[in-house]
Amino acid sequence: MLSLWIHIRAFFAVVVVGCSQPVNWKHCVRVDQWLLPEVKEGYRLWTGQTTPYQSEKDYLNNRE
Repeated sequence: MLSLWIHIRAFFAVVVVGCSQPVNWKHCVRVDQWLLPEVKEGYRLWTGQTTPYQSEKDYLNNRE
């Protein structure tokens, strides 16, 4: 539970505070491009469906 709280606080500090500044609005508008793919990847990591840098690992293993 502590880990979840840490991630929520970090998200708020980085994303919410960063996107509240008008200069960053153009980068924060398309949530479907930057947030949803990362949420999906985080879920896959959390459930053990994939490992970090899985595509890079597969590429390097297939080169041999």
